[in-house]
Amino acid sequence: MKAKALSVKECTWMSEECHLVDEPHGNTQRISLCLPNIFRSKKVKPFTRSIPAYQVYYTARELLLEVLDRGAVRELIRRPAGVKAGAARPSYSQSREQSTELSEEEYVEVLTWFSIVLQSGLSTGDNSSFGSELTLNLDGWQGVLKGNSFQTILLSLTRLNEGDKLDTLSAFCGHLTRRYQTLYTPGPNLAVKKYQLSYQQGPSSLYLALLCDISSGFICNMYLYCPEQLQKQSRKPVVEQVVTHLLRPFCSCTHLVQLDTSASMISNLAHIFSGFGVKICFAPTVEEPSTETTSSSPPAMPDQHQQTPEDSLSHPVAHLGGWTGPALFLSSEMKGLEDVFLPGLWVALHVICINTFVLHSRQSQGSGRHVHLTQFTRNLASQLTSDSSITVPVLPRLNSSSYQETRLSNRSKQSYGQVMENEKRGCSSAVGLLGWNIPGVCGLDNSGNSCYLNAVIQCLCSTVPLVEHLLNKDTRQQLARSKCRVAEVFVRLLQEMWLGRSSSCAPVEARSVLCSILPQFNNYSQQDAQELLLSLLNALHDDLKKVAKHSMHFSTQQDQNRNCATAAGESTVVSHLFEGQLSYMTLCMHCDHQGNSTQTFTVLSLPIPTRTKCSIQDCLSLFFEHTILTGGEQMLCSVCGLRRETTVLTCLEKAPEILLLHLKRFGCKGKNQVKLRTNVLFSMKLDLNPFLSSSVQSTLYSSYCLYAVVNHIGHLNMGHYTALCHNTLTRTWHCFDDSTVREEQDNLVQSPNAYLLLYSRKPFQKPKISGL
Repeated sequence: MKAKALSVKECTWMSEECHLVDEPHGNTQRISLCLPNIFRSKKVKPFTRSIPAYQVYYTARELLLEVLDRGAVRELIRRPAGVKAGAARPSYSQSREQSTELSEEEYVEVLTWFSIVLQSGLSTGDNSSFGSELTLNLDGWQGVLKGNSFQTILLSLTRLNEGDKLDTLSAFCGHLTRRYQTLYTPGPNLAVKKYQLSYQQGPSSLYLALLCDISSGFICNMYLYCPEQLQKQSRKPVVEQVVTHLLRPFCSCTHLVQLDTSASMISNLAHIFSGFGVKICFAPTVEEPSTETTSSSPPAMPDQHQQTPEDSLSHPVAHLGGWTGPALFLSSEMKGLEDVFLPGLWVALHVICINTFVLHSRQSQGSGRHVHLTQFTRNLASQLTSDSSITVPVLPRLNSSSYQETRLSNRSKQSYGQVMENEKRGCSSAVGLLGWNIPGVCGLDNSGNSCYLNAVIQCLCSTVPLVEHLLNKDTRQQLARSKCRVAEVFVRLLQEMWLGRSSSCAPVEARSVLCSILPQFNNYSQQDAQELLLSLLNALHDDLKKVAKHSMHFSTQQDQNRNCATAAGESTVVSHLFEGQLSYMTLCMHCDHQGNSTQTFTVLSLPIPTRTKCSIQDCLSLFFEHTILTGGEQMLCSVCGLRRETTVLTCLEKAPEILLLHLKRFGCKGKNQVKLRTNVLFSMKLDLNPFLSSSVQSTLYSSYCLYAVVNHIGHLNMGHYTALCHNTLTRTWHCFDDSTVREEQDNLVQSPNAYLLLYSRKPFQKPKISGL
């Protein structure tokens, strides 16, 4: 076992990185297919220009474990399955090929491996004495490291080919970036910086590129690459490929991105990225680091003395010029330092520590407390596995201004001790729910801006009558015979969410099938959850109609209790549950002639009054208020034979079993699209009696219970969807933020971000599902 000091030094772009490759290498078809991915973002997030206002204090350990979670480790250990034949494989990684679960013991071993090395700390600049100190600190840990099974995983990874190693690092870093996007929103001024990795023996062939928030020192995105590898993949200049990768999650955010002047050899670089909503400018960031730091950084953290090199470690952006940190290698891997995986892994862990330092420092600004980076990382590493339980509270965005998120975070912080006690007793946690197994409570992985899909699926998964019907044995057999793609895939997903044993799953198949029949969703752009919900229900309805018609050929008796189909085969469980009917009475203002018509609906899109706060009843009243059609909207009167001013009275003729309410938050103001941020107050109970027609007015039809909410944060093109759903088994609410799940108190369901509300006329009971 060898310990080395890994130096990360800022450097310039080489001339060969700034020019087109003369002859493309490899599969050019594969390259062309990857070009549309420039717009791909793994997770959409809100964007704000204001400097974050940190409202809740979290320990450094909580911050680090929120990023270096089980998902990050899985991105590493699922790769050894690709090791060439004959190479050794880790004993427990073989099971990962069939399962993505990671046990508590395995996760602790990974954290132990990391903490042993990182306890030597990080140092800004080039610390030449760092290596000898690191070797001494490892002497007492040799026995622990040899017995650590995660070491076998790393051995397998170092035997991958260079391309697979870089893919593994990219997946690992991509996961870390997505986790940070849920914690921090960068300011408008960013910088792309390139770094050379080196040891005492010499430089590595691996380079690091960072996208940094130059006002805080926060690292928004990272990319580990070998220039030669990128030149084999595409004719595009290396600089363009690297900057493209870094800016993917931040397109259309109107960022000003600073780049070293050595990259200006690509004359059209600024023009290339102008179409992505970012502006490139060039500055001598490497040649004059002190000038750059002074001009772009906020005042240093409080200090009573004149700054010395050691004191400068507390400066929030000092690390952007480079740093030195620990790296651990097996003796066989140190020959020539050709390997790129291990240095890439360790520098990614350095970034985690640095970002934890930045977040922790910024949230405690104004307290008069500060600590140097070296001491901070040493303390952090020593605390990493100090607790017997590694489950941590789910953190809201640190720069959130939502009062609901603030109250949640306060509650999470206060109840943390109780949560840990519950975990030890095997109880479900109120905030951290890693490794749980509750039917119908399953997170969904984000597969690239798919939060809108995940939120909708969670709501339908919580619609018990729909789940009961689709997971019925007879329904599944009929779907298989009828070859209904959408319904079959959706049923498989529901089966995994209700009967599976994983705390999260990936709806990749469901998304692929939906995109094939709904081309408007076949991209990685932000989409409207309400539009997807309607489209998905229509697709399910069409498939179930096929099932009903197919079954009529094999059976003369229909199961009316499950609403499988009417004799005509036009009604399905979807229409039975979600369809309602509006009645319109029109009155000619000239001759008083009355006309009546009806319209079937699935979702009621409600206008929102233009004020800061209103109730859902106000929105319903606005929707059902009398309307006078004048001017170009006048209706043709059948009696007058002319277009006349007409009064329209709308009421609810038939109330659906499941009421879907859509709050119309998006509209246009001139040429600009705007979002109404009115806080619409809604209750757990909803009375529709004032809006029912006189023929159906009854408390039997008018009382509804809330069971799911879709929230939207941000604006239309840069936002994020989450879902809040009530589970009938536990009688508790859960918040679904893609793969992250947590319990939610009833009084925190109310949110100013509500976009879709789902009400049920009958309270749900425990679903009758075989195997549950």
